[in-house]
Amino acid sequence: MWKSLLLLPLVPIAVAAQTAKVFTPLPDVQPILGAVRAELLPADLRDLDASAREGRWPVWVARHDAEIRARVAEGDADSIIHLLLFGTSFTSTPRASEQELASLVTRPDEALGMLRRRLDDFAAAVAAPGANARVRHAREVIERQGIDPATAGGPAALRRYLDERTSIVGGSVQSARALAPGADPTDTTTLFRQRGLSSDTSIFIDFGVEQALDAMKVAGALRANSVRRVAIVGPGLDFIDKLDGYDFYPEQTVQPFALIDSLLRFELAEADRLEVVAFDVSARVVQHLEAARTRARAGSSYTVVLPRNVDRPWSPELVDYWARLGNWIGEPAARAPVAPPNAGRVDVRAAAVRPSVVASVMPFDLNIVTERVAPPGAPFDLIVATNVLIYYDVFDQSVAIANIGAMLRPGGVLLTNTRIIELPESPLTSLGRLDVGYMTLPGIGQTGDRFAWYRRSG
Repeated sequence: MWKSLLLLPLVPIAVAAQTAKVFTPLPDVQPILGAVRAELLPADLRDLDASAREGRWPVWVARHDAEIRARVAEGDADSIIHLLLFGTSFTSTPRASEQELASLVTRPDEALGMLRRRLDDFAAAVAAPGANARVRHAREVIERQGIDPATAGGPAALRRYLDERTSIVGGSVQSARALAPGADPTDTTTLFRQRGLSSDTSIFIDFGVEQALDAMKVAGALRANSVRRVAIVGPGLDFIDKLDGYDFYPEQTVQPFALIDSLLRFELAEADRLEVVAFDVSARVVQHLEAARTRARAGSSYTVVLPRNVDRPWSPELVDYWARLGNWIGEPAARAPVAPPNAGRVDVRAAAVRPSVVASVMPFDLNIVTERVAPPGAPFDLIVATNVLIYYDVFDQSVAIANIGAMLRPGGVLLTNTRIIELPESPLTSLGRLDVGYMTLPGIGQTGDRFAWYRRSG
């Protein structure tokens, strides 16, 4: 049943007009420099006295900010290979199979042969992308590598690039699904620290967040109608997810709307008092949300497309979540996209998010490792950071936690699916955790996430 609630205000939220950001101040970093093992610190900040660090910090943090932002382009380069492997908008060939992905690890030349027609179709699409927005973006990414398909040597250079990147990125899809038993805990919490920053999202995370919010309410970590100001770190943009990779609908962001939906469902927030800020380091994500807000002010809803691969053994709870996502923030879309035959067996539903909800989400460019919002843009009652911290090493994670702590009100809560290495003088204290299962896969077992929540001390 689709519920009607008070419409969220169309005016920009209070944080928007006056928010400013600043680089992380050195005094908040000093305890981290003293607590983290020397070999885990940036080389430029080791073995310095207080005066030397004070002089070096402004230069280092500005340079590191640029380094992290450069990783967004690396993530885009990875994402176009996932589009190549799983996309259906540019080819009629079946999507890459588990066998082909596994062969990219063990027998890459053979695997590239099995994927040859898909590789050829993608190369042809990049050469003439037409109106396909994802392929147009792929061409932009490839051109940044100095490859122009329109030149005499361009097609051959493009094919070499795609073959090489498919072997590397496609193989990592399979090999990164699990770490070897006995792996260093630091490896599990910083698994993607050397990867590009990906903006891809998944309904699994949104389901896990909802389950965690329910558990937090039951445990008293969040009270009824206590959440008024929320920040999402890395809301993401569904260019092509890394499990199913559907591309038969436009790019979309889901987490901001799914979070609002869950907060209203559990009566943790009041619709007419809720403020949401979406922090992201990717200009594409910020621009996407801002464009959606502009259309919302003109009265347009935002369609969230929710595909479900029926061949994957989703848990009953996840299926139920998929069936009702959007009930508290919109209504069923008039028409859901139809999956093409080569997408496999897919159920598709779509929700039209009300314009007032869309306009209530304020995008803001912020690098959580190097920057924070300065008052009056803070504090927040709740900050959600999922599939974000895992892209950083221990030092960067610790600085990010310092920034998150500074933006929470005393008693405010961080919700994440990455285990935080708690250091002395950390602004956050562990409150609880919840294991959320998504499905059980042959040869892999149960897949899921451990969600944890932390409170800022007074």
